[in-house]
Amino acid sequence: MNIPYQLSKKFIGYGHYELTISSSEGTKTIVTGNMDLIERLNSEIDKEKEEATAEAIALVLESSL
Repeated sequence: MNIPYQLSKKFIGYGHYELTISSSEGTKTIVTGNMDLIERLNSEIDKEKEEATAEAIALVLESSL
């Protein structure tokens, strides 16, 4: 089953960001210092941003198991 997720990011300091995914099942949050991923999430290139979003969602899901 493919659940649609909404991704949000929030700067928390010293190069760390809080990544949160929301869905009908609730929310999950992690803290990451992966600046490469954050830079790609901020990309103006749609394909790069879409790939980074999918990677970030997978990271949050894996880390919150």
